[in-house]
Amino acid sequence: MMCSKMDKKAFDWLLLWMITAIYFFANLQKVIIPGATFNKLQNIFAIDNADAVTSLGAVFLGVYAAAQLVAGVLADRYGGARVIMVGGFVFCAGSVLSAFEISLPLLYFSRFLTGLGAASIYLSMVKEIGRVAGNSMPMVIGIATIIGYSGSITGAAPFAAGVAKYGYFAMVMTAGVAACVFYALYAVASFKQILPPVKKEVRFSCRGYLSVLSTRQNNALIFAVGISFGTYFALQSTIGKKFLEDFCGFSSNSSALVMTVTMIIAAVNGFVVANISRLTGNRRRPTILFSGIGCFLGAGLISVGILLDTSCVLPLCGMILMAFAGNISPIYVALLKESNREDSFGTVVCVGNCLAYGISSLFSAGAGKLMDIFEPQVIGDIRVYGRGSYLLVFGVLTVLGIISALLSLLVKESCGKDISK
Repeated sequence: MMCSKMDKKAFDWLLLWMITAIYFFANLQKVIIPGATFNKLQNIFAIDNADAVTSLGAVFLGVYAAAQLVAGVLADRYGGARVIMVGGFVFCAGSVLSAFEISLPLLYFSRFLTGLGAASIYLSMVKEIGRVAGNSMPMVIGIATIIGYSGSITGAAPFAAGVAKYGYFAMVMTAGVAACVFYALYAVASFKQILPPVKKEVRFSCRGYLSVLSTRQNNALIFAVGISFGTYFALQSTIGKKFLEDFCGFSSNSSALVMTVTMIIAAVNGFVVANISRLTGNRRRPTILFSGIGCFLGAGLISVGILLDTSCVLPLCGMILMAFAGNISPIYVALLKESNREDSFGTVVCVGNCLAYGISSLFSAGAGKLMDIFEPQVIGDIRVYGRGSYLLVFGVLTVLGIISALLSLLVKESCGKDISK
């Protein structure tokens, strides 16, 4: 009997790490369109404005955000393993369909499917980590975050270089097929998994979502971190590379390399803050404060650099600071868990994710409209946006950073204990 229990535990861990492999591809898809392929998409589909391109990111992130609300309740009711089986299939279908260069409406539809399916993956993974890892949850989330963020790292410089050499279709199709392979392996292996019973008492209810925002702790925490992560991720996934090319004068490869470095920083930082919290008596609040204030200072540095128009030092420092501040997910999820009842954990996380990616979606869509206020300069077949366009974009981002910093001051410390009562 003891051996059987040990075998079941080992098998659960195996399946959990297989889910993180799928999460790798979800993160890859978040940044490759339009982040790594902005100029290529303008050429393929003859797009003459920034709004149509940034809207591709907004569609993915928007449906990803909205679907969090459903995925969280489903994960609470059916468990993460069941939810990812359906969501993973939809994600893989959208990933493959995104490769076809048939029409812009088809690409919008494929990004809708990809975002819809991807929405289930993170929440399912967190739910399974909570079930399998127990008290090691923050550390395991930190490791899983590094694995997931490796997908975003791959989607920056390596993917951009691949598109330049092999073309858009070949690279996007390769990413889609690879996701399908890993999903198929997980699907086959999971047939032997003994799943927890369905919690029929968990139902869809607007009251459940509203109850999440009924406490000052949840409001301050969710909005502070949501803004910090949301604005950073919009920069990473949509306009960061384009900004470095247009304003800083970097080449496509150099700008992609910078975005890769910032993503590496964000990935490693998730693991670092988990260890710092553990070594300081499971304190959570200093990390939340750093996230909110760092978001404001980073966006402010970029805005000042654009305003002075002297060098790229300030914008680069700002982007690096935002990368450090943007990913604190192990501490954020742990504090959400410690601030709420166990039976509402999935719902709380999905509301937080919905807000964070909703901000990314709105900012991505709004950034394109702000950029188009000033006419771009056409150099060859590339549209280059000027100082005025980016000053508007990062001015808005700085205001959001101020809000994030102020809200982070209101978050209460838990020291790793249950403060939900």
